[in-house]
Amino acid sequence: MTMRPHGYREIWTEGRIFFSRNSGPFNLELFQKAGEESRAERIRLTKSGPWGSIAIVNDNVMFTPDALDLLRRNLADQERNANLVAAAFVVPPETEGRLFCEGIFSPIYAGAGAEFRLFETLEPAKTWVTGMIESAAGR
Repeated sequence: MTMRPHGYREIWTEGRIFFSRNSGPFNLELFQKAGEESRAERIRLTKSGPWGSIAIVNDNVMFTPDALDLLRRNLADQERNANLVAAAFVVPPETEGRLFCEGIFSPIYAGAGAEFRLFETLEPAKTWVTGMIESAAGR
């Protein structure tokens, strides 16, 4: 049974950082749509060297199991996610499901070869991701 996408996702890029603004809970259909929408930009970043991602999540960070499985498969896709060196989630303390982020997403991103960190605000996340990109680029 196919459902309508649940959750919200907006994407953009600033330099070598792929950003998304998100609000869950998230289902498979949202991640299928998001994967299609972000594919070309992720391939462009991958071809140009080390890059990072920052996901800003509000309200709820919960995922259905099939959405997490798709995330794992998408991150394993070297065409669109090679050279991903750092992934940060910006999740305010009051966000539902925040407690589970580190345990769920750290191994998923590690499987893609990227470091994962959880932050409460955007600026420290940007500083960390930028530093990881620069380090990987040998700067």
